Amino acid sequence: MSLTENRISPPRAPRLPAGRVAHPAAALALLVSSHFMLNLDSAIVEVALPTIKNSFGVGLSELSWVVNAYVLAFGGFLLLGGRLGDILGRRRTFTGGLVLFALASLLGGVATTPELVVVARAAQGLAAAVISPTALSLLVQIFPNGTPAERARRNKALGTLGAVAATGGSAGYFLGGVLTDTLGWEATFLVNVPIAACAAVCAGRLLPRDEARAAHARLDLVSALTGCTGMTLLVYALLGAESAGIRTPRTVGFAALALVLLGLFVLRQRRSDDPLFPLRILKHPAVRGANAVAALINMAIGPVIFFLSLYIQQVLAYSPFAAGIAILPIVVSITVASSLTGRLLDRHGPRAVTVTGLTLFAAGLVWLSQVSGDAYWAQVLGPECLIGFGGGLVFVTFTVCGTSGPDDQDSGAASGVLTTSQKIGSAAGLAVLTGIASVAPGGASAASGYGFAFLAAAVPVLLAVAASARWIPARPQQ
Repeated sequence: MSLTENRISPPRAPRLPAGRVAHPAAALALLVSSHFMLNLDSAIVEVALPTIKNSFGVGLSELSWVVNAYVLAFGGFLLLGGRLGDILGRRRTFTGGLVLFALASLLGGVATTPELVVVARAAQGLAAAVISPTALSLLVQIFPNGTPAERARRNKALGTLGAVAATGGSAGYFLGGVLTDTLGWEATFLVNVPIAACAAVCAGRLLPRDEARAAHARLDLVSALTGCTGMTLLVYALLGAESAGIRTPRTVGFAALALVLLGLFVLRQRRSDDPLFPLRILKHPAVRGANAVAALINMAIGPVIFFLSLYIQQVLAYSPFAAGIAILPIVVSITVASSLTGRLLDRHGPRAVTVTGLTLFAAGLVWLSQVSGDAYWAQVLGPECLIGFGGGLVFVTFTVCGTSGPDDQDSGAASGVLTTSQKIGSAAGLAVLTGIASVAPGGASAASGYGFAFLAAAVPVLLAVAASARWIPARPQQ
């Protein structure tokens, strides 16, 4: 017998089936970190905008594209980004998004012209449109909900995702100020490079392997073109409505063209054997309800934080740093509520949790609408806690409902449309509430204008209550 025949091979680790991972907690940490990074990046660059303006000597209109390029690319390509993971493989797509984000951040950090900064921000937006929905669909894949115990683990994982991601924005405001003051605005881009690169390396080790692609799986380029162009134009119309006005020819024209393209996109999806956006996922009432609630509550939360920051600085005369601290109670309350939502869902069901959260949110807005310029502790702190706690309950619940109904093969598309609903809702809410604040009764009082906008923000929240009663299931999803 030869030595080769006598050689004893070391035992090989069993090959895990697709969708399973050896270390779910480590995989969750990676996915949560990616969402944290995206939220951090949105805020951290905003802090650096004045320094970027002075560095290149650009005007406000040119500077606005540092923000708008990211939002346009992110919102316009979310549907495509979510579906790419279903077609090409989620681990592969997620890793590619991280690599693109790292390269785009590097480009922004070494940019020598404002045009390159805008290009870098657009590339970051494209990467985020891939990373965000794919991370959510990977979480759903790693944490199935076939049994009550599995469902509890998934709800806890989604709560963790919501809680940690919520802190990214606030952390960005603080870190952005520190980096800009000590190292320059370039550091707000470069800080992402090692984070995204490390995450891309870890993805191959921690995330589930991709299944073999079906022979018929392909990317419908016509659908991708009409869908992405339509979404980009819609986001562009909403962004411009804030300054140009909602009923101006510019806003109405771009919005109409966007709706025509999106209508053509939907018609093609109905006739396609392998659609980019499977309309079958909307057959689930919970998915319809989740997207309605996601859009409506984001019409309130994003604009409210925007206006609250302005109110605290302009009316209460807080410094930008102090204003960031003053908004922290909302983030802390969201974090606390998100960590509790998984257990509440198992005990009381999605509808009760959603309606309770929306009611607290609306009550906080009505309370906040009474602001008159008096002390922060008396008029702002309490409403912030109600808004944050109610929002935390709702954010986790609509994510659970929006991703639990569709089949695993469609989870990327479901995650993409859910994230799209949030972005469109936030952009629409900012456009509408800005217009409302500008025509608020009360004369020249800035506090009355903000108060009127806070009260108006309660309207979409109350509409979300109606959507919850209509579509969100009363019992935990099986």
